[in-house]
Amino acid sequence: MMNIAISVFRDRISSRIDSADELLFLSMENGEIRKRKTIRIIPSSPIDKIHQIIELHPDVLICGGLTKLCEHKLKNSKINVIPWVKGNTDEVLSEFIKGTLSEDIKLISMIG
Repeated sequence: MMNIAISVFRDRISSRIDSADELLFLSMENGEIRKRKTIRIIPSSPIDKIHQIIELHPDVLICGGLTKLCEHKLKNSKINVIPWVKGNTDEVLSEFIKGTLSEDIKLISMIG
């Protein structure tokens, strides 16, 4: 089972993790989504938000921009961080599931 957290704003990847109010949290098994839920994140500081994400124990975090400090804390907690992603949440999730969410996809998303 793989747990994936995606920082969201409405139906898009939030532009910055520290300004995200919600996470889309998914559990996947054999390439299929088994659970999907939205989790409100409302701590007062960016570091508190990062700690809340860490407590959820995702294997992967897909997000927009984040500070080096936040990225360092997440990676030290054994979370695979895929930062600087932009776009529609479902489209990004589909690319991730297909294994095509790469640096090229992220750069194209940032330009387009």
